[in-house]
Amino acid sequence: MLLWAAVFVVVAVASAAQVVSGFGFAMIGTPLLAVLVGPRAAVVGITIVGLLLVAQLTLRSKGQVERRVALIMTASALAGMPLGVLALARANERVLTAIIAVVVICFTILLWRGFRLPVGDVPDGFAGFLAGILSTSTGTSGPPIVISLSSRSLEPVRFRGTISAIFLLQGAAAITVFAVGGQVTTDAFRVALVGLPAVVLGSVAGEVVFQRLSAPTFHRIVLGMLLLSGIASLIAAAVAGS
Repeated sequence: MLLWAAVFVVVAVASAAQVVSGFGFAMIGTPLLAVLVGPRAAVVGITIVGLLLVAQLTLRSKGQVERRVALIMTASALAGMPLGVLALARANERVLTAIIAVVVICFTILLWRGFRLPVGDVPDGFAGFLAGILSTSTGTSGPPIVISLSSRSLEPVRFRGTISAIFLLQGAAAITVFAVGGQVTTDAFRVALVGLPAVVLGSVAGEVVFQRLSAPTFHRIVLGMLLLSGIASLIAAAVAGS
């Protein structure tokens, strides 16, 4: 009973973070749930329950979605997802996680100092491709997408709406990949069932905070969450190797 209460709290906190910043659900939820229920159930379970969260965020942001960007990133992610499954099966996960973490930290620092990536279909496609690989190998696809969208200097509502639409499409595709690969287990469904009411509670709390944020504050929160993502991944890689 305590185990599933802990799962509820983790999902609620992760949901609130995603509503405030536009991402962070998998970044916060996956490593903590992996400790509680195991990595496979954590990745698949949080992907399932995450669909509800991003679906409602997309609906709230109706008319505030950069549709072309979302479609390009999603199509590119579909191409990358099979490679992510292959990487999960064959690559050294610790080394892969460490490399991703270092790249994310470096780009976050550059963005904080005013650096902007080129804006266009090619950078968006590359970001989506990397996100697809990460979604099915580590369960966390946010960093490449956040880095690309941050270069567009979107308003908070438009940023959140666009990234939520991307996560919604990618999440549905990832679940299909998991189902075909036989990764949707009973424990994953249990995580999803416990997580559904937690998502509702966390999203309500997060929305209250989001409505009070100014654009500069929102930008700082996004970059702070991105930096946290890189640092957490680096620590995870170091711990796994010790």
